[in-house]
Amino acid sequence: MVRSGRILALDPGRVRVGVAISDETRTIAQPHATLLRRGDRNVLLEIAGLVRSLDVTEIVVGLPLQMDGSMGPAAKEARAFGDSVSRATGLRVGFADERLTTRQAEKMMLGQGASRHRRREAGDRVAAALLLQAVMAGGPVL
Repeated sequence: MVRSGRILALDPGRVRVGVAISDETRTIAQPHATLLRRGDRNVLLEIAGLVRSLDVTEIVVGLPLQMDGSMGPAAKEARAFGDSVSRATGLRVGFADERLTTRQAEKMMLGQGASRHRRREAGDRVAAALLLQAVMAGGPVL
């Protein structure tokens, strides 16, 4: 992957896509947005707009591997989504193991006293930030 510009992380789900962005120095991951999937065309247009407006040069998509490391249906859907993101943005998309990031985000927000509504609203983008932080710390990109 290229080593300049910002990195955009996506945590795709069936209903929402969590979005996180790195700073220019690639040291801090910040939750950015939660996009509603009202059809892949709309969400892909939103992602392409974020890539342009935020000076993104790399994209990483969370891959929800099974606990044994194999690819189940959700991981295959995430791969297909990442391929669509690549076509929509013109950028190469990497994939990173995101097992347990959603659960980790939930525990973190519970520890901060976040309400159920707030956890539902922010959980996907917090999970994307945790994924991005792991990648920037040297976690493998598939």
